[in-house]
Amino acid sequence: MIALILTLALAASPQDTQADPGRAGWEAIQRGEGEKAASAFRAQLASSPNDARALTGAGIAAHLNARDDQAVSYLKKALQADPEFVYASYALGQIAYAQGDLDLAIKSYERVVKLSPGNASIYQQLEAWKKEAALHDTFAARPTARFTVMFEGTAQQAIATRVSNVLENAYARVGKALNAYPPETVTAILYTGQQFRDITKSPDWAAAAYDGRIRIPVLGALKDPAELDRVVTHEFVHAVIHQMYPRLPGWLNEGLATYLEPGDHTWLMTRLRSADGMIPLSRLTEAFHTMDGGDALVAYAQSYVGARVLSERLGANFPVFLQYVSNGTAIDQALMLFNITPADVEREWTRRARSSSRLPDSPIGRFPD
Repeated sequence: MIALILTLALAASPQDTQADPGRAGWEAIQRGEGEKAASAFRAQLASSPNDARALTGAGIAAHLNARDDQAVSYLKKALQADPEFVYASYALGQIAYAQGDLDLAIKSYERVVKLSPGNASIYQQLEAWKKEAALHDTFAARPTARFTVMFEGTAQQAIATRVSNVLENAYARVGKALNAYPPETVTAILYTGQQFRDITKSPDWAAAAYDGRIRIPVLGALKDPAELDRVVTHEFVHAVIHQMYPRLPGWLNEGLATYLEPGDHTWLMTRLRSADGMIPLSRLTEAFHTMDGGDALVAYAQSYVGARVLSERLGANFPVFLQYVSNGTAIDQALMLFNITPADVEREWTRRARSSSRLPDSPIGRFPD
C-alpha cells in the first residue's frame, strides 16, 4: 500500500517549486523519508493550518512513520478544508482499510468515485470492499483485550477459541523475542477457502494472509492443530512487525515470521538445499509474489535462514537492529553499528543454506502469505 500511495504522490504533489513551500515535503515522501516529510509539512502548517495539500502531505508522512491514527486525523482535516481533494480521499481509504475501518474506507472511495468517475480499478476495489463488509456483518466476534477473532457461526467456534489462545501465547513469546508488544488490537478473521480466495486474491499456495488483519482459511483446521498454530503465529509476527517495525524489507519480514513460528524447520532447509541456487538478495522480496509455490518455498527458506543468522549474531541487540532498519538505516550500515560485518553475515547465510544432510520433505507444503 505504501508503494501505491507514493506513486500517486507524484501526481498529487505540486510541480512549481517557487509556488509551493511544501515541495520539500512531497519530495521527501517520494523518497520514502517520512520524518523529513513530517518536519517539512509541520513547518508549512504552522503558517497555513488549513492547507489541504499540506494536511494531506502530513497524513502521508505520518503513515510512512507508522502513525496511522495521526495519518487519518490529518487526512480528515484535509477533506474538511477541501472536500473535493480526490487524493486525500484516496489515501484515507487506503489507510482506513489497513486499519480495519471498512466503513471509512468505503465512504472515502465512494467520494473518489463521485469526484473522479471512470477509474475502473478504484470502482472494482470499492465493490470488493462492500462485499467484504457485507460478509463480515454476518460473522460472530470473539474479542479480548488484545485480539478480536471473527468467525462464521457455531461451526467455527472451536477453531476461533483455539486461534484466540494461540494469539495470546504468541503475544508473550514473540513479544519477548522481538521486545515488541503491539499496542493496537489485532484482528483475525476465519474464512472458508473460497471466501479467503475471493477477498485476498492470494495464490493457491498461500495458507493465510496479513494485510492489516490476519486472514485464515480454516476448513478442517482442527484435524491438524499444530499446523493451525504455526500459521496463526506466523501471521501474528507480521502484525507485530506492521505495528512496531513497519519498514523492514519484505524478505526480513517473512523470514522473521517463519523463524518465530513453532515447529521444526529441517524440512524447509531440505527444500532450500535441493534448489538450483540462491535467489539474489535484490530479488528476494519480489520472489514472494510468485504464483509458483516451489519458488515461493525457496524464498521462505532462504529468508528464514537470513533472519535466523541475524537474530543469533545480534543476540540481545536484535530488536534495536530492527528498529534501525525500520527507521531507514540500510542493513549493511545497521550491522556495522554492532561491529558485525555484512560480509560475515553473508558467508554464514550461504554456508547454512548449503550445508547439512538432506531430510525428508515436510507434508505441510503451504505457507502463510
